[in-house]
Amino acid sequence: MSVTPTKLKKRASGELVGAELHTRLDLADLLDAESAWTPWRFRMIKQLHQAGIPRANWPQHWHWNWVHKLLSKGTLDIGGALSPLRLMGVKCEDEWQGLVLATCLGHQSRIAKGGMDLLYLKYLESAPWNLVVNEIGQAPRYSGVGRQLMELGVRLSEALDFRGRIGLHALPQADGFYVRCGMTDLGDDPRYEGLRYFEMTEEQARAFLNPGRTNR
Repeated sequence: MSVTPTKLKKRASGELVGAELHTRLDLADLLDAESAWTPWRFRMIKQLHQAGIPRANWPQHWHWNWVHKLLSKGTLDIGGALSPLRLMGVKCEDEWQGLVLATCLGHQSRIAKGGMDLLYLKYLESAPWNLVVNEIGQAPRYSGVGRQLMELGVRLSEALDFRGRIGLHALPQADGFYVRCGMTDLGDDPRYEGLRYFEMTEEQARAFLNPGRTNR
């Protein structure tokens, strides 16, 4: 497993604290994350329910269970050398702050000519304590987690010789985030529960990794 140091910002104080980018997690790491995230998710939903907040305003991935999602795909092999699945994450202060599950097989670009392969991000989630939930006064503990997860995806795409190309389907509440990451919105996908499909091209990947630089 490769571990790279990084920084996250504590929203309460504004200070930068040390964090780690992990590029190959296994089932034990996933279970560690879920054991911490699940109780927080349910406390958050209980507060929203008690406050009378309509379900349409709840975080749309409040019910996610990563282990169940993998079992529905018929596998828990996320750490094997031959697995097409790769689980990556951001860790800070000994807790998982975000996870992203990617697959390197079975997905081609809808933008690039010739249907070139890309890395598909199946699931991407920040820890529930990093969500903005104004209805119950919850501010994120750390900022920048989502962007760090996206960077993990782009760099894995480069390592696989996909030149930074990635694709994903987004929950509606996350559409704006992927637009801000510079991805191309290809619209609703009727083949995937009507979710919007986004892609990042090679050029967009370079811009994402090097913000502020212009191509010459």
